[in-house]
Amino acid sequence: MGKLRSWRSNNPNNYFAPRFSVDMWFDLIDVDLIDILLREVKKNEYLYEGDRWEHYNIFTWKSDAIDQLRDIIINCHLEFCKELNIEPESLWVRGWVYPQKEGMHLKRHFHAIHENSYLSGNLCLTENKTTTDYDIPYLGMISVNNLKGMLTLFPSSLPHSVDMLKDKERYSLAFDLITEQGMKYFWNNNDNESDPLLLAVKL
Repeated sequence: MGKLRSWRSNNPNNYFAPRFSVDMWFDLIDVDLIDILLREVKKNEYLYEGDRWEHYNIFTWKSDAIDQLRDIIINCHLEFCKELNIEPESLWVRGWVYPQKEGMHLKRHFHAIHENSYLSGNLCLTENKTTTDYDIPYLGMISVNNLKGMLTLFPSSLPHSVDMLKDKERYSLAFDLITEQGMKYFWNNNDNESDPLLLAVKL
């Protein structure tokens, strides 16, 4: 059973008072499936050379484990929407692997910050002592331990980073969820033939 965490501003009493609302979803996936996913991820190590995250989509791989992961993400998204009392969207997905090695860190970044931004996700495939730090507007960083099997859904616009790895390696699986409306806007307005979003598939 997943868990919702939320951060909200008080109702503003004037134009300049802060307004923010951030919701995140946390769940733990069975480690047996995680181990299978990790083996499949490592078999495709050549894809990640030179940080080539934008040239493939793991959700196109023919794999029972990836199919199971898709079902888990769909169910987590449905639970997330139910907790927030919002109608779930029809979704597309693109995913990649971040193979963090000893001494590396992931700088503060966000996945999308536009009118069609939706949700992104992170799934930790290895046991390590790092945290993913999410920058909540006005409030600052919250640190989430990167436990093996931890699946996190968060707004794609939310900045986040990972501290320096002191272990040998950390593999994580990242993905973006895009709404049907967002994909239609993209198809009608994109003129970049190498845009990673062209690799998205229906969830």
